[in-house]
Amino acid sequence: MKNIILACGSGIATSTAVAAKIKDLLDSNGLEGTFNITTCSIAEAVDKSKDADLIIATTVKPAGIECPFISGIPFLTGMGRAAAEQQVIDFMKA
Repeated sequence: MKNIILACGSGIATSTAVAAKIKDLLDSNGLEGTFNITTCSIAEAVDKSKDADLIIATTVKPAGIECPFISGIPFLTGMGRAAAEQQVIDFMKA
């Protein structure tokens, strides 16, 4: 089971929206049941990164992240979304 943290400025709005998109993406690629998604603020993400397998954030990557990081901005804007989706799938299948 891989632990994925979805972070945004407050941990409420955009992280929740992107979490739903990531869940749908992973489920539709046969990865249902292989991950757990938690949302939080970007300020909390640094501490949570110690126990996470991946952080996806809709903000700039802060210093101190201790696990792989993928930008979640493409899931909001649509620009570069296919590449970001592929990064997430590749990470999960590695």
